[in-house]
Formats: sequence, C-alpha cells, structure tokens
Amino acid sequence: MRCLIISFILLSLSSHGLRAEVPELELATLPTFTLENGEVLRNAKIGYRVAGSLNAQRSNAILYPTWFMGTSEDLFNYGATDPIDTEKYFVIVMDALGNGVSSSPSNYPEFPSITIGDMVTAQHKLLMEILKVEHLHAVIGTSMGGMQTYEWLTRFPNFMDRAIPLVGSPQLGSYDRLLWKTQLEAIALARQGGNGADAKPLVGMIDALALHTPEYHARRTPRSQAAAFITAAQASGANDINNKAAQLNAMLAHDVSRNFDGSMEHAAAAVKARVLSIVDLQDHMVTPDPAIRFAALIGAESIELDTYCGHMTTFCEKKIIEEAVVEFLEQP
Repeated sequence: MRCLIISFILLSLSSHGLRAEVPELELATLPTFTLENGEVLRNAKIGYRVAGSLNAQRSNAILYPTWFMGTSEDLFNYGATDPIDTEKYFVIVMDALGNGVSSSPSNYPEFPSITIGDMVTAQHKLLMEILKVEHLHAVIGTSMGGMQTYEWLTRFPNFMDRAIPLVGSPQLGSYDRLLWKTQLEAIALARQGGNGADAKPLVGMIDALALHTPEYHARRTPRSQAAAFITAAQASGANDINNKAAQLNAMLAHDVSRNFDGSMEHAAAAVKARVLSIVDLQDHMVTPDPAIRFAALIGAESIELDTYCGHMTTFCEKKIIEEAVVEFLEQP
C-alpha cells in the first residue's frame, strides 16, 4: 500500500515538488523491550525524525506515528506534517515497529509477532527515556497511525492533551478484517509455494481495490489506462513482504477494548484528551463506523467527509482537513 499511496501523492504534488528538507533520521535503542505477548526484543531500534524545538516548559511536543508500511521520511516528504507549525510545536515523527526502519522482520532476526499496542508502548518508552518528553500537546495519526492514536488515548490517557485520528479506527470492522486477512492469505499461499515474495503483485492489487472507491476510478481512470493502472497496482506491493505481514497481523489484532474486558464503553471512559475524529464515509480501507461510534462515546469533535476518494480523502480534501487540524491544535 505504501508505494501505491506514494504514487498517488506524487501525482497530487507534481506541480509543487517534494518538500525540500527532511529532518535527519535518528535511531534510538531500547535495550530490553517486552511485548504484549511476553517476548522480549533485545536492543530494539526505533526510528524517528524531529522538526521544531521543544519549549522551556517541554509542553509543545506533537507525536505523529507512521501509517501502514510508511516511514518517517514519507510523512515529511509527502506533507502529512504540513499543518503543524514547527515554529510553535516540536514535531516527532516515529517509525512504527515493523516498517523496515524500526525493528522489523527485515532487520531483526526471528522477529516476533507485534501489536499496535507494542508500537505505542515503544514510542512511549522512547519519549520518556530518551527524549525526556513526559507529556504531549497532541498525537496525530493517519490510517494505521490513527489506530496508534486510539491506542495512545486508551493506554496512556493522561499523556496528551489532544488527539487527532485521521481515517483510523479504535477496532477493525468486519470488512477491514476481510481485507487484511485476504492479503495475509495471499502471502501464506505464496510461502507454501516456496516464496512469500510471490504474493507482492496480488497484495498490491488488493490494496488498490480498497484505497479509493469504484466511483473514483470511474471518474479518474479511463479504460484506456486500465492496463497501466493494474501494472502500477502490482508494482505497489514491492515492500518487504515479511514486514508487511507483521504490520497486517498487528492491525488484525487491533482493538482498544481488549484491555477493558471487551467493552468499548469502558475504553471510552478511560479517554481524557480532547479528540478530533476525521473519517470518510466512503472509506473502503479503514471503514468509518467504529471510529464514528467511538467518537460518540467520548464526545469527540467529528468531521465526517463523504467523498469518492475514500481512504485517500486526506489528500483529496487536504485543505479542509489541514484547516481543521490547525484550528483544533490552537483551541485554548
């Protein structure tokens, strides 16, 4: 999905060019990091990039975790951090476990199963132990980053003042589970045939089916371009397949109610931060109903877009979303 998203964003930015500067990658080491399943990652690596400066009160930090198979470089390069004023805020973009920059199957021998909770707990340890940041002004995340945002809200409810999940979810809907499980089944079948990487073209095509809506392609992808579109979708599955499987499994296990006896009401009661929830009603990749219901439970401010861009509404409606993010961050 990462490559397909990047291809779309490149088209969106073709008249403006990429961002001129991307902050330098830092790699933090967590000597021992215990996962939810009890396994221990020794010398776990967490990648991150920062922009802006921490103020004297250490109260202006904003965390932005990466989306599915995205990297901190991607988020800076392709404008995810654009609405955040780095003259005022200290922005920390962290590479989620399993994305190929932080500890992942591609760079860590015998990499164990991970969860969204593990991603967030690792980020919390890095903030507390290495960056010495004990409180956040906000957590903002897109897609799987939005899932991490919901995990932050319920796992460390007093750690941030605000949170903005963008096309994310507090738990996967049944359609989401079908989508991600289908990709994992494709990978499993390819592994049975001797090479999991053989699943890459099919996994890329499955991503393409969900990233936008059918109406989007009816309007934007002429039949004369169908062959090129399918080829691009197949090529978009070129990420390390084992990294992709690790993050797919993490998303499939995602459910913030799991630490609250399966009760979303109890999970919602734990939330302390102010929340701005942004979804698209036509999102086929992370369906919006769980986020809408959770927003109602916590009394969140909500923006429910309804566009044929689906999951990519964050770029099609970039101006509307950026204005809402800026206003929410600045509210007293």
